[in-house]
Amino acid sequence: MKHDKYYYLNFVIFIGMPILIVAGALIAALSDNNRIIALGGLLICFALGCLLMWLIRVLALRAVNKSELQEALEKSQDLDKLLTDAKAEFENKTDYPAPNTLRLIDAGVEFYADGRYVCEENFKNKRGHHFAFEIVGTKLKHMPDDYDDVTDLESSGVSIMAGYHDGEALEEYANDNGIILRDAVKNAVGKTLTLKPDCGYNLGVWTVEYDDIDYGFVKILGYEKGTLTVYFSVRVSCGLCDTVEGTVELKNDSFDFSRDIDSLIPKIKRRQFNTIELSAEEVQTIRKSHPFLPESYLRFLKEIGFVDMDFVNVGRDNGTPSNLSADEVEPLEKILSAQGGMKTDDFYFFGINSDGTYYAFSKNADDKKVHCFPDDGSSISPYENFEEFLYEMLSV
Repeated sequence: MKHDKYYYLNFVIFIGMPILIVAGALIAALSDNNRIIALGGLLICFALGCLLMWLIRVLALRAVNKSELQEALEKSQDLDKLLTDAKAEFENKTDYPAPNTLRLIDAGVEFYADGRYVCEENFKNKRGHHFAFEIVGTKLKHMPDDYDDVTDLESSGVSIMAGYHDGEALEEYANDNGIILRDAVKNAVGKTLTLKPDCGYNLGVWTVEYDDIDYGFVKILGYEKGTLTVYFSVRVSCGLCDTVEGTVELKNDSFDFSRDIDSLIPKIKRRQFNTIELSAEEVQTIRKSHPFLPESYLRFLKEIGFVDMDFVNVGRDNGTPSNLSADEVEPLEKILSAQGGMKTDDFYFFGINSDGTYYAFSKNADDKKVHCFPDDGSSISPYENFEEFLYEMLSV
């Protein structure tokens, strides 16, 4: 809209003012009336003034644009030189950290780490092999005695994300592309990949908060049975204010994950959902009080706890036979009664979503299904089991 305004203004001045000059000249030449002659002269002066101001503005804008272009060019050249020098230093480095270790160089803090990656061909119909990876510091390995951990880095850990967002690889709304390779990643052994922000993929580091990565490099050291071994280094000038490097084995993180609980639990852990952890004693109490609960759900409680999965809460403990609070029983009794005379005491309600749909296990131990009860009384087909329910929630 702004460009349209300037376009029309330039059009009016460039075309209109010469017309006014000609009109003024004709008025002054063809009239004997002094007032009309004066009007013609006034039109000529006005048009010439507008043209002069327009010319000054054009010259000034050209000077400003030239200065901005020169500044941008210098910054680009400075960045190119910075990346060239940093890449040369990176490629000449041979004293890699121990395998599956990442460290903050300035702080001297080290973590044990693991990682994962995907490489998808022609993501979003853009040609090339789109590479994305995530590296997570799993456990503190070393912290200097004099390090002042005011942010509790030991608890938050460190995660490096390139093409990952909220634990998902190449999530479409967060990534226009990945790190585009000409060939499959397994054929890139020995090559160094340059990481730069604003290249169409999410690039950042997470500690107690998210910080943008200025630039970084990844060298692929080896490939065996789907596992990549990489050495990486990323610079974070704001927030963390440090350089993070490490040597990590990246496991292949397929887009299609299994519906078994062993695959689903790690997937949920990586999503960084809000959780309330349960002690082994608390899980055991729930097991004894409700022996009909499926083993997969109890395993879920043991390893994850109660979880807010963005739009659905999974897990609750109201200490009642049906696991409902007092104000939930009456409306659900009416809904269940209308659907074949069922009762709340026939079920154990373990979850609810933002639309008001309750999820429950039958107290019949042979019935492994997850039953769904919307608060509007409509009917929804049950999930075959708890694993199928979790898979669906993660896939939405």
